[in-house]
Amino acid sequence: MNFTNKERTLLEDQKNHEKICILKYSNYADLATDPQLKNIFKQLGQTEQQHYNTIEQLLNGQMPQMQQSSSGQQSGSQTQGSGQGGSQQSGSQNQAQSMQYQSSFIPQNQSSGYNTSDKDLCTDLLMTEKYVSGAYDTAIFEFRDPQVRNILNHIQKEEQQHGETLYKYMASKGMYQAQ
Repeated sequence: MNFTNKERTLLEDQKNHEKICILKYSNYADLATDPQLKNIFKQLGQTEQQHYNTIEQLLNGQMPQMQQSSSGQQSGSQTQGSGQGGSQQSGSQNQAQSMQYQSSFIPQNQSSGYNTSDKDLCTDLLMTEKYVSGAYDTAIFEFRDPQVRNILNHIQKEEQQHGETLYKYMASKGMYQAQ
């Protein structure tokens, strides 16, 4: 693939965003107190890893194969490229695990039936997902290749599903009051 300088820069930015998402989900899964929330963070982190791998493949000149999810819910739909095995993913996961994200908010007081730090973790990740989704929206409009635009659109939809998953969890626990 022959990307313009701007397209390549946008992909590098998205790759960095995905790396931060992977780190946050990995570290926040360790910090969360609710087992359900730990599981949500782990699942969403795995999808972020797939997004990272997809962007990496694009930057390496490979066209990833997209697998559509069968439902509108977060289902771990995957992006895979030909010739890419688990070694890249496991290497990135090891890198994510070795990097530590320092959380500045870990109060342990209980309030309204949920752990305050779990609410803070969810709030931070929801803000992150909103930002990342918006960044994909901007990037999509900058790409000439319709196939790449479709790949980025697919990832953006999954980012929106992540936000919905976080919102639904927060609403079910009384952490988010829609006004």
